[in-house]
Amino acid sequence: MPLDYEALRAYRIPQTEMALTRRDTMLYALGVGLGGDPTDERQLRFVYEKNLLAVPTMATLIAAPHAWIRKANVGSSGKSVHAGISFRLHRPIPVEGSFRSENTVDEVVDKGEGKAALVTTRRRVFSQQDDALIFEILSTSMQRGDGGFGGPSTSSVPVHEVPSIPPDMVVDMPTLPQQGLIYRLSGDYNPLHADPEHARSNGFPRPILHGLCTYGIAGHALLRSLCDYEPARFVAMSARFSRPVYPGDTLQIQIWQRGDAAHFRCLVPARDNEVVLDFGHAELA
Repeated sequence: MPLDYEALRAYRIPQTEMALTRRDTMLYALGVGLGGDPTDERQLRFVYEKNLLAVPTMATLIAAPHAWIRKANVGSSGKSVHAGISFRLHRPIPVEGSFRSENTVDEVVDKGEGKAALVTTRRRVFSQQDDALIFEILSTSMQRGDGGFGGPSTSSVPVHEVPSIPPDMVVDMPTLPQQGLIYRLSGDYNPLHADPEHARSNGFPRPILHGLCTYGIAGHALLRSLCDYEPARFVAMSARFSRPVYPGDTLQIQIWQRGDAAHFRCLVPARDNEVVLDFGHAELA
């Protein structure tokens, strides 16, 4: 059934608050593969409390308004698939503190009757300590079956095409069989990522990795390869989700560097180079 376009555009997503601890910061880093070499002092800064730093992609989980569209009376089926995400840092993420987010519906795209609606929200996250803007996020969800409401059919969200030449560098990032079980402790307890029976009932042979975990692992590869693990050099990152990843997969991140920016994509070589993250783009300082 088509969603109510006018009601959705008028809906005010509630403000979200979150308290972050140093333990949360270290646990997130472990969830996206930091600490894989526990003797690497650069990685230790993200998983050990001494001189602790926050991984830039942790922005994706701070003060997020989870499943808000299911609670809004806008006619949505509530059947949501994460389609893409981008963030832009205005200052380094604190390793602990209290945060609040202001969330708005930025764009709604109609893919046609019986098809999906693409809903993009903007999240602006502020420190509760000094009310400073820390970062902004654009997140797009594909709402299955919500199309056909007569809204715009094209999106204004930028698409960064990956170059058609060989990449400048290729980074292999192994994932652990228990990667999803670690990552879910950062707050996303969807059973699709832990319960084999639930995964099978949704058409997957076994639990899949969180899309934001895959995104975080790709961010880890960029942080390592382009920033030498200096998060202050990491400004922005965007990508679209294209296929699921299974815990234990080895991810290959292909990177094309262009001055203070880079294009990237993420694929799984063991599955005929299936692309799992596409149209990736990062900005560096």
